Amino acid sequence: MKLSRLLVSLISLLWVLVFFATLAIVIDSTKDYLQKAMESHAQDTATSLGLSITHSGHVKDLYRGSVKDRDTVERMTAAIFDRGYYREILVKSMDGKELVAKRVEQAVEGVPGWFIDAFPLATPRMNAIIMDGWRQAAVIEVVSHPGHAYAELWRVSVRSAWVLLIVAIVSLVVVLVVLRLALRPLDDMEAQAINISKRQFTILPRLPWARELHRVANAMNNMCLAVERMLTEQTDLAEKMRKKAYVDAVTGLMNRNDFSEQVTHLIGAPTKFPSGALVVVRVRGFAAYNEKNGRVEGDALLKRTAQLLAKMLEKHERSILAKLDGPEFGMLVPDIPAADLPKFGDELIGALAEIEEFPRTDQSVMAHAGIVHYKHYEGASFGKLMAAVSSAMAVAQGRGVPAWHLQEAEKADETQAIYIEINGMFKVGLPSERVVLQYQPVRPCQVAEAAWDYRSEACVRILGSDGTLIRAGLFIATAKRLGALQLLDRVVVEKVLQHIATQGPVRGGATAINVSLESIIDPVFVEWLHGKLAAQREVARHVILEVAEHSVTGHLDAVKAAFSRLRETGARLSIDRFGQSTASVGYLRSLEVDYIKLDGGYTRGLAESTDRQFFVQALVGIAHGLGIQVVTEYIENEREFEMVKSLMVDGAQGYYIGRPE
Repeated sequence: MKLSRLLVSLISLLWVLVFFATLAIVIDSTKDYLQKAMESHAQDTATSLGLSITHSGHVKDLYRGSVKDRDTVERMTAAIFDRGYYREILVKSMDGKELVAKRVEQAVEGVPGWFIDAFPLATPRMNAIIMDGWRQAAVIEVVSHPGHAYAELWRVSVRSAWVLLIVAIVSLVVVLVVLRLALRPLDDMEAQAINISKRQFTILPRLPWARELHRVANAMNNMCLAVERMLTEQTDLAEKMRKKAYVDAVTGLMNRNDFSEQVTHLIGAPTKFPSGALVVVRVRGFAAYNEKNGRVEGDALLKRTAQLLAKMLEKHERSILAKLDGPEFGMLVPDIPAADLPKFGDELIGALAEIEEFPRTDQSVMAHAGIVHYKHYEGASFGKLMAAVSSAMAVAQGRGVPAWHLQEAEKADETQAIYIEINGMFKVGLPSERVVLQYQPVRPCQVAEAAWDYRSEACVRILGSDGTLIRAGLFIATAKRLGALQLLDRVVVEKVLQHIATQGPVRGGATAINVSLESIIDPVFVEWLHGKLAAQREVARHVILEVAEHSVTGHLDAVKAAFSRLRETGARLSIDRFGQSTASVGYLRSLEVDYIKLDGGYTRGLAESTDRQFFVQALVGIAHGLGIQVVTEYIENEREFEMVKSLMVDGAQGYYIGRPE
């Protein structure tokens, strides 16, 4: 119950008690007053009538039964009785015999019978002695009529009730208005607290006038500012350390250390990087240019080269650009077909024509590129790929003009037939029965298994014509190229929901479903997904929707709108491959998510890299401050699992935890 309603209820109850208590006191006091008035009235009448009869001279023979004296006394009695206000006037002899009697039936007009029954008035019998000299001749008894007393008591009661009721209503209205004005800031403070939990740090512009609430509101504002400042400082510190360890100071690109870790991770993750191109661009003549023009101009040349390369890679999703040693730049372009690489090489050299110096000499600035096309194979490594790139670079430089050279890193003929089959399948549509789901477990690091809800991730596979399962890395790029990613997402969502509805939650908890960028930014797909989840809210409680970080940072507004809509169904939300992009982690404050899953590049070799350990620990601290749980992937051994546990990561996923099945 709201505090305002509780206070109003208590005040109303008190007013009811006060109303009836006050009314009862008024009625009781008036009743006592009227009873005493009737007693005094009766006594005065008895005394006055007794004196009148005594002095009239008609007392001597009254007790003997004198008719004349009795008639005179009766007329005197009737004169008083007829004035009203009396129920009974009796003149009795000393032995109790009635000599004169005047009575009237008790009839009260204008007063309800229930009121008379509820508040009976006592009508005392008052008396006076009629004296004959020193002898008592007779007794007068007078009883006042209560009719007028009841009418007065009723009138006073009704008027008092109305006055008290009007006062109560006016008072209650005033109290309601004052309470509403005084307690309105509580609603604002409640909204402020909710906003803090949503990482929105709003300040109350107007403080309440009530002293206690004023102090509480001021404390809330100070707390809000302190939490925001703390999170900002923590985020900035993590960002500074990340840049120091992984970002080139001149160009703002990832450095060689980060590039090698990212590429090494992707080489070992065929589902994420089944094929693509590794490219190294070298600016020849940079040393002479730097010596001739100075360091500032040399840095400007590197920055401009980075800008030109970044612009060229905009159309290649998930591509990675890094500044390597000296005047070298590294690029990783996932999923690009080998047939497109000649065109890519021409575009690359053409994009860098701007930095070329003329006339061409041995010391003039020009660009060369070594390109290696890669398809996943066992035994591949970053060192082997870079060696192949170096060979391609030597060929390109040997031409003496801006040029590129392509070299195959490794033959992988066994995958060619798979690509042909997948291409044909997606061209004609995707049969639902060819989509197979495997579930990889996720294990808690900090809490007991029963208290952990994120239990598994749905891994999509395609059933080949020979009955083998084709991993996602071999068909995702084809599905994207043919515009079939939304179709694939719909099939996966329906299969996971059906599994939970018919067989119960996978591994007893929630299951993560990866949703592509093409789907999450499409309002039609989002509404379809919302309808599916809203229709099965009990099932939706066991669903976690995951979106890759590069999808979020590139389309933040669209993803925020989609997340807000999907959260209504009871499903939870997660960011996959967190930390893969170079975007600031500060955007987490504006996005309501339940989990982030750290990119595997931070997990591989984590035990040997203090920089990565610090960055992971800082990310975990920021996420926990925002109410977000952290999961990490590619945990391959017990040492890595114990390491992420020590860094306060909440959950872990990888072959050490369990394989997809």
